[in-house]
Amino acid sequence: MGDTPRTDPPKLSLLVPCYNEEKRVGATAKTVIEFIAESELDAELILIDDGSQDGTWALLEGLRQAHPVVRTVHLEKNRGKGGALAAGVDAARGEYVLFFDADLSHGTENIRRALDVLERGADLVIGARDLNDDGDDYPLTRRVTSAAFNLVIDSLLGLGIPDTQCGFKAFRREVAGALFRTLTVSRFSFDVELLFLAKRWGHRIERIPIEVEHQEGSTVRVFRDGIQMFGDVVRIAWNAKRGRYPKSANR
Repeated sequence: MGDTPRTDPPKLSLLVPCYNEEKRVGATAKTVIEFIAESELDAELILIDDGSQDGTWALLEGLRQAHPVVRTVHLEKNRGKGGALAAGVDAARGEYVLFFDADLSHGTENIRRALDVLERGADLVIGARDLNDDGDDYPLTRRVTSAAFNLVIDSLLGLGIPDTQCGFKAFRREVAGALFRTLTVSRFSFDVELLFLAKRWGHRIERIPIEVEHQEGSTVRVFRDGIQMFGDVVRIAWNAKRGRYPKSANR
């Protein structure tokens, strides 16, 4: 059993959404827990079970019981990545909130960098694979689909933000709370709606170069999920045209 969990709020809440991740999230959690300890980072690690059908929840609970920096959130039904992160943001106690994927493909070295940018005044920090000179090693089909997706986003929404789908993003907590409470998309395209709202509300968005190491076992189904993502972007554009989004975070 671990020590008694802390009761005072940390500076940073690290969120990891998990759906059927019993084979990968244990190693990720261990790496992050060690990083928090070794870097003396004032942080909590929130592991969110998004209605998994395997042994993910039991694994997360074991981690919570063994490590005081770990907290868990359990969703009875699968809500999608956006829905899981919304629940995690609600549970977060940190001044800042940062999320990344259960495969830890973006590593831990970017956590401190993102936190530094937030502390210098950014509202939202986005990992940017296109700013990394080494590129990424995702399969060609993923890269082609991503490029096509970004073209559609720019055509319909005019975001002007390359690589909207990078799974590494950080926020001031109050900014994250307002954004996630307003989302209407809960699955893979939630990032697009989130960034659209952030720009609409005038938030300061900073992009940082990030290295990515492709991991096997992704739950993304390129073609099937790609069709849904394109449909979601059309819905976001339609909602914007119909004036269904608040003009500011203060409503």
